[in-house]
Amino acid sequence: MPVLIDTDVAIHWRDGDPDVRARVLALGELPAISTISRVELENGVYRDPGEMRARRLRLDVILRSFKIVDFTRAEAVAYSEILAAAGYSKRKTNDRMIAATDLVHDLTLVTINGRDFRDVPDLKLEIWPGPAA
Repeated sequence: MPVLIDTDVAIHWRDGDPDVRARVLALGELPAISTISRVELENGVYRDPGEMRARRLRLDVILRSFKIVDFTRAEAVAYSEILAAAGYSKRKTNDRMIAATDLVHDLTLVTINGRDFRDVPDLKLEIWPGPAA
């Protein structure tokens, strides 16, 4: 089953969450991320100056484990269709762009935050549990 990893899953992988790492490795194939997730991950590197160097190194390592899927005209059209069906939400812009990438490539989106995607029609969604508190 080809999958697209949402940013939240990639963040937990980057930060060494053993449960997420085990689940990603159990997929048995190279997972994909959207260029939108790549941008969000880059933002995270620079969010905390004290963590910047460590996050940069960890991100560079996990990026080698992903196939990165570009956001192109086809994804923009799919994004427009999501807006037509679900309405505009500034807060959900990146999530819907990730969902559009998923739909265009007929993948299953793996996320921890399923509520961010429940209003996207026809999206194949796999919701993983969040880290234990």
